[in-house]
Amino acid sequence: MRHVLRIMRDQYRTAPGLFWLGVLVAILPAAAGILLLGVAGWFITAAAIAGLSGVFLNIFVPSAIIRALAIIRTAGRYGERVITHDATFRFLADLRNRVFSAYSDGGTSGQRSGLLLNRLTQDIDALDQIYLRLVVPAGVILVCSFALVLFWASVSRDILLLGLFFLGAWGALTLRSFKRADVKAARRADAAREAMRLRAADMASGRRDLAIYGGLENAALNVLEADRRFADAEETGERRTNQLLKQSSFIGQVFLASILVMCVLGVMTQSLSPALAIGLVLLVLALPELFGQMLPGLSRLPRMTLAAARVKTAQSKNVCIAPDTIEAGPGLAGDKPPVLQFRDVTFRYPGAARTVLDTLSFEVAPGEVVGVAGRSGCGKSTIASLASRLVVPEAGAILVNGFNLQKIDEPDLRRQITVLGQKPYLFNDTIEANLRIAKKDATDDMLWQALEHAALRDRVLENASGLQTVLGEGGLGLSGGERRRLALARALLTRPSLFILDEMTEGLDDVIAADVLQRFLEFKGSAAVLMIAHKRRELDVADRIIRLDQAPHA
Repeated sequence: MRHVLRIMRDQYRTAPGLFWLGVLVAILPAAAGILLLGVAGWFITAAAIAGLSGVFLNIFVPSAIIRALAIIRTAGRYGERVITHDATFRFLADLRNRVFSAYSDGGTSGQRSGLLLNRLTQDIDALDQIYLRLVVPAGVILVCSFALVLFWASVSRDILLLGLFFLGAWGALTLRSFKRADVKAARRADAAREAMRLRAADMASGRRDLAIYGGLENAALNVLEADRRFADAEETGERRTNQLLKQSSFIGQVFLASILVMCVLGVMTQSLSPALAIGLVLLVLALPELFGQMLPGLSRLPRMTLAAARVKTAQSKNVCIAPDTIEAGPGLAGDKPPVLQFRDVTFRYPGAARTVLDTLSFEVAPGEVVGVAGRSGCGKSTIASLASRLVVPEAGAILVNGFNLQKIDEPDLRRQITVLGQKPYLFNDTIEANLRIAKKDATDDMLWQALEHAALRDRVLENASGLQTVLGEGGLGLSGGERRRLALARALLTRPSLFILDEMTEGLDDVIAADVLQRFLEFKGSAAVLMIAHKRRELDVADRIIRLDQAPHA
């Protein structure tokens, strides 16, 4: 619950004026609706009695009040929607940027991109209910309840006590809902939903292999099983909602029956006029709608609590800035500092029992090619992720061109570093569009030059459409080796000061691999290269090799 309160506080700090204005404007249609029913009931009854008894009744003032209340209710509802949603959208836009920044700065290690996308969109979307379905209705209920207490107190002490009793019953129901928010059910629903989506995506991506090896039916059953678990978890939430509705409705009906009996007795003892008694009854008839505004928020409270907890946790894992005293290294030979420096870097994946890297230190000079070798799982790819700021070290510091990696602006960092990972992604678009991701203003000559250095120019020329050849999802239409070479061509367009290559020639035969390596070394110029490799042909071209089982330490 504390995370939900923190989200409320954050939204208030984002736009305090809009925050309170939304609550104040929301009071208008709620109060107008209650008064409209009460005044109309009083007016109709008083008019009927006046007609039967021949007593003069001024109908113009009450009818004008009724019309004014109807207009206020309509206009207030529109204004409340505009202002409260504007306040919510402003806050969510800011929150979404902050959470995305936290994810992009290292809070995503070990998690699937599809899962992160669902978290980023669905968790943020779930939080829009906190202000709209909890804060605003709570403010409206408190103000209207206070006004009702004052009104009941002016009518009768017995009616005041009865009203306080039932207002307390609604308050107790609300507090009980807050205390019994079943976050476990929301977590089960989220886990089932994510499992269903990920399994469906895996089945769609691997449908050919599954069909060939006979696993398509089992994959479909796994998706359906996740769907069943999601439906069961959702049913738990529906039962909670229905229970809240029944309890609130029961309180409202008992209150209505009690006030009706009390008003009848009041009319019989002549302590209440018939018109006032009818007005009181109809006013109570409107109260379930008032308190019902909060029921949707209370029913979704477990989901909001879970989303708020994850969002605040993501924000707390934002960029881990190294100490300010670490700025530039001593450099190697010459005046230029090393392009890349690792200073006592330690890294451990979340939940892991041991560190992957422990106080690792090394440098890569301008123009130098440094290979990183070691057994599978020893941390080679982790070094690439750390050097490109995809993950953040637990301790130590990483410097690029003499500056703390964590303090370099994102656009500047991406201009200085280019990464060719083990699984580069190609989009369902033309070859030209896939290349221009790296350099939007690249000319066709530059594109062809990059393809030439990646040993892919002749292959692209075989297609009649050339650069306009459309690739399928993930680069469908090219072989695995051709996809890596196209990704390399895209990387070559950036002209960075540091290339990070993770298994660069994986999937290429020996002849093409040697050709690609030679072309790359001729093209890179003075750029430094950090080459993660396990094949001999890649390590042979390195100026130095860092073996992680005997990595150098400061």
